[in-house]
Amino acid sequence: MTIKECLKALEGKHIGSRMRAINALNKIDNKEAKAILASIANNAKEKPYIRHYAKRAVQTASSVSTHHQLTAGIIMPQKRLFLNRVLITGGFLFLVMLSFLYIDYGAVSEVSGRQSENLIEDDKRAEALKVEVSGLNPYRLFELADNTYKVDAALIESLWFQESSMGRNLGDYMILDVYKIKKDDSPEVKGWKKKERQAFIAICKANGFDSRKQFGGRYGEMGPFQFLPSTWLAYGKDGNNDGMANPWDMSDAVTTVASYLKLYGYKKEDFNRIKRAIAYYNQSPKYFDLLQRNAGLFGLDIKQGYFSK
Repeated sequence: MTIKECLKALEGKHIGSRMRAINALNKIDNKEAKAILASIANNAKEKPYIRHYAKRAVQTASSVSTHHQLTAGIIMPQKRLFLNRVLITGGFLFLVMLSFLYIDYGAVSEVSGRQSENLIEDDKRAEALKVEVSGLNPYRLFELADNTYKVDAALIESLWFQESSMGRNLGDYMILDVYKIKKDDSPEVKGWKKKERQAFIAICKANGFDSRKQFGGRYGEMGPFQFLPSTWLAYGKDGNNDGMANPWDMSDAVTTVASYLKLYGYKKEDFNRIKRAIAYYNQSPKYFDLLQRNAGLFGLDIKQGYFSK
């Protein structure tokens, strides 16, 4: 899309088209595109998730190491890997030279290396959770996961939107408190709490987290895709090659959700297999109905009979 086409799409009311326009602007490497993204991100009258989308794009644009971080957990062909290293090194030197002319150092320090204020509003909690964003562009992560696991990027984005409002609502329940066993708990509930508590403690130990300072959903769900501890312990992936599977890390979470859906039979353009894979992720029929609606916002039409060969 050209800048003119992006501006036309942004004037419309279709959320999916507007988000795709923002993503397209993020790929256009010039000052005009970045200025448009910044104006959207700072527009108080704009819808919160549109502002969030634009802010993440602005944040990514300021990071010179983004491509390396995004591709760290994805296996790439050796020839492309060498070419990317050359391009990254050249791009870095070019940006360093430009920095003396164009970069506002105060703005760069504000957006690079720290969590987006819309992803987690409380920076102190972000530090406690050890969530690292560092300029990662989640939309490129979705695309890389799509290429690797053949799970639609738009569906992963829809799950992110549905589970945590694009990372803005990770939950404010102390996870250890969620799994405290009460006297009136049934034997089944006691067994479930014990299993999840043990899994949660194991995850914290593996990542070096203080289990007493971790927050999540009302049932102890963790991170941008709200995995239960037992599920994460069984399926969690290290998406950025840092040696840890961290449910609050976007690279790890995206890699895990894509590999999980692929494991349970996800296949593009196959309604029944998509529905079955989502049922393993969340068994509620209402969950799938809501996901269908949300996916439509991001350009993926999941309807029986729509996918036909």
